[in-house]
Amino acid sequence: MEEKKFDFEAFVHQAGEQLRSGKPFTGSDGVFTPLLKHILEASLEGKLDAHLSETRKTEKNRRNGHAQKNIQSSLGGFDIFSPRDRNSTFEPQMIGK
Repeated sequence: MEEKKFDFEAFVHQAGEQLRSGKPFTGSDGVFTPLLKHILEASLEGKLDAHLSETRKTEKNRRNGHAQKNIQSSLGGFDIFSPRDRNSTFEPQMIGK
């Protein structure tokens, strides 16, 4: 899976247009949902990187794709793609399995 870079300037421009047109702040089609989704996915990737660097010395563990998760937050529901590891020892605290 190729990693997409988040273009913050484009997001700000698009969010402004959507807010002016009356689109809601929150919810699955909300203006801020893509930003929250990007922040959660980036933090999970960072956590997995740290986990793999810690466990690589004692066991042969590596990335093993992504799993889709449906998140229900105060901003509404949306899907994220959470990274997985081969040994299934990665258990993030912010979003459980």
